[in-house]
Amino acid sequence: MKISHLCFVFFSLVLAGCSSSSTSLTYYVLHSPNAKVSKHNQPTQKVALQQLVLPDYLQQRSLTMLTGPATVYVSNQHVWAEPLDKSFVQALNGALLSDKNIEIIPPHRHAKQSSVAKLYVKIDDFIASSDGIVLLKGQFWLDGKGKSEKIQYFDFRRPMQGDGFEQAVVTMRQLVSDLATAISDEV
Repeated sequence: MKISHLCFVFFSLVLAGCSSSSTSLTYYVLHSPNAKVSKHNQPTQKVALQQLVLPDYLQQRSLTMLTGPATVYVSNQHVWAEPLDKSFVQALNGALLSDKNIEIIPPHRHAKQSSVAKLYVKIDDFIASSDGIVLLKGQFWLDGKGKSEKIQYFDFRRPMQGDGFEQAVVTMRQLVSDLATAISDEV
C-alpha cells in the first residue's frame, strides 16, 4: 500500500508540473538591427572608446523600471538579448556614424592612430520610470587630439510614446542618439 501511495503522489506531481505553463521571455536589443548602414558615408572622424561604465542594476539581463523615488522593478519576463554594455556601444556607434560621420574604433586599433581622441563614458542611470519618462544620466570625457579631460555631464529625458518595455527600449535608442549628439559636439 505504501508503494502504491508513493507512486500516486509521484505521478500526481509529474502531471501537475506538466500542466503548468512556463513563463515566456521577451528579448530586447538596444541597437537597431533594422537600421541601414550607408556604404557611401565614410567616417570623417574617429574616437576610441576606452571605457564604458554601467551601474550594477544594468549589468544583469532583466529590464528595469523605476517605480518610485527609490524603488526599481526588475522584470523576469523582459530581458536584454545581449549584454547591455555591448548593445549600448553598438547603438552609440550607429548613432554617431549615421548622424555625425564619427566612428567608434576599438581601443586596440587606437594604438596605431595617435591622433584619435579617447572617449570615456560613465552611465549613472539608464531607466524608464512608471510615469512614462525614460532617462539617461551620466558623464563622458574625451582625452587626446588636443582635448583636455573636461568632464561633460548629461541628463537626457524623453517621454515614451506608449506603454511597456518595448516602447521604453525605443525611447532609450533616442536617448543614445541624444548622447551621440553631445559627444559629437565635443569631438
